[in-house]
Amino acid sequence: MKKLICLTGMPGAGKTVAAEVARSMGLKVYSMGDIVREEILREKGHISWDEMKKAMFELRQKEGPGAIAKRVARLIPKDSLNVAVIEGVRSLDEVEEFKELGEVVVLAIHSSPINRYLRLKRRGRKGDPQGFEELKERDLKELSLGLGNVIALSDYMIVNNGTLGEFEGEVRSLLSKIVGEGDN
Repeated sequence: MKKLICLTGMPGAGKTVAAEVARSMGLKVYSMGDIVREEILREKGHISWDEMKKAMFELRQKEGPGAIAKRVARLIPKDSLNVAVIEGVRSLDEVEEFKELGEVVVLAIHSSPINRYLRLKRRGRKGDPQGFEELKERDLKELSLGLGNVIALSDYMIVNNGTLGEFEGEVRSLLSKIVGEGDN
């Protein structure tokens, strides 16, 4: 049976780092955000955070709350892949979409708002919040999609308030455990 590990968490919590650890372990990773970015690039030829935000909400409004998950699900091979990691799951509707493909395990990454803000500021990705108030605004938008429900009902949670090395070690250890479950 296929196992899908859905990574979830607030902006700046460490989902991308967790996905990089998964890749380094040889796991195939699919990014929900990449799907939205690719669609915007096709339509507009460039990407801004405002366009990302707008597209995220419009797609879900037009096609239903599982719209982005459906697009990702079409990319996941039906037979040849035993484990896949999906980065950026934001609602229980998306989790339900992935359950159509196999066993779903939700891994939430949590970090304090101040740590997330400092990470996002260091990361400097276009569209990242320029101030703490802007982060809180973005958090509320993300939560309006149902992100808090996914975090609250996750199967596993890693708190990422320590060093990068500690976090990567915890992710590697937990992913190894999750991938190994059911293989006995």
